[in-house]
Amino acid sequence: MIGPGEIKAKAEKIWQSGLLLRAYLNGEELFPLDIPFRKPTGKEVLERFAEVRAWMLFLREAGKESRGFGYALEFAAVNHRQLGEQRFPSRIFFETLPDLLRLIGRQRDFERFRELAELTLTAHPSLLPWLERSPFNLLDNRESWPRLLAVCAYFLENPAPKCYLRELDIPGVDSKFVERNRRILREMLDILLSPAAIDRTVTSLAGSGFERRFGLRYDEPLIRLRLLDPVPTASFGLTDLSIPLSQFLAFDFPCRRVFITENKINGLSFPPIADALVIFGLGYGIQALKEADWLRRKEIVYWGDIDTHGFAILSQLRGYFPRVRSMLMDRETLLAFRHLWVAEEADKRCLVELPHLDEEERRLCEELRGNGLGDRVRLEQERIAFAWLRDWLERTL
Repeated sequence: MIGPGEIKAKAEKIWQSGLLLRAYLNGEELFPLDIPFRKPTGKEVLERFAEVRAWMLFLREAGKESRGFGYALEFAAVNHRQLGEQRFPSRIFFETLPDLLRLIGRQRDFERFRELAELTLTAHPSLLPWLERSPFNLLDNRESWPRLLAVCAYFLENPAPKCYLRELDIPGVDSKFVERNRRILREMLDILLSPAAIDRTVTSLAGSGFERRFGLRYDEPLIRLRLLDPVPTASFGLTDLSIPLSQFLAFDFPCRRVFITENKINGLSFPPIADALVIFGLGYGIQALKEADWLRRKEIVYWGDIDTHGFAILSQLRGYFPRVRSMLMDRETLLAFRHLWVAEEADKRCLVELPHLDEEERRLCEELRGNGLGDRVRLEQERIAFAWLRDWLERTL
């Protein structure tokens, strides 16, 4: 038999479901609102009559009839063969919204929700479907909600502002506030801003995703490179450069050939070569280069580890620039340095399809995957003798 505590728990569950808040937003009338419960059976009434009477009295004392708020009761007459006519609760319900809210102590929460919802929808009626889906977003952020609306108003007035968060001139809002609230601000701005003000190719908040999606400047990744031609660099003395990605993508370096190598020390020690530069230290971050249109006019040479991930990065790069050639990623090099082989970690090998390898590269990669030369064979590029590198460059270039 249901008790006052269980009725209150059911009312709290209704609150937590968001049903009451959604009903307010769309103007739906829910009350009177019934609470389902199991009625005593005839056998229970006969065998536990005193207990049933006590239960009914307890319900009355804890309900609206006695306290002036909370749940109400309706009774129905039942003719019992042994006990005659008896009246038992047939319905437990809340007559009004205030009755339910007061019972569970949510009057202030609901009133605050109503105030903030009115403020929000007056300024931004297009947020209504979003609030209906997630009404507790508003209450969970009740203290900061006016500032969230201020940020939205700023972006509506200044779409894709092309400045750093630190530069946003919003009263009462600092960059730390925006950083802490990027998730909910993204949801709101996705609804409020025009398509032209959103870069929808950016789908994650990671890697300054909020800034990139909404047209802000950010701390860009740096592309590190060395100019390998000693003649033109001698005039200004700079050879080792770290350049923000956007500047790298926009600048057409005056060279014919571009080497790309995973390993940092190999990039730092790469031999001088006329009309060339070397980019290094990217790994799978190689995707940062794909928008550099000027690279399509260069001869690109990639040098990676001879292992499953080295070939995966080569295939990825060739997907961006189809004419990329590989260097020192061949069977001859692998066998020449057999004594320096190491093993790839068993659970971290790259086993996906690599569609952009040539036939020789594909065969060697499959041989490594199938352990045809030994268990999880791997030759790291920095283990290859420097003389072998020089010889390859002299013979090939």
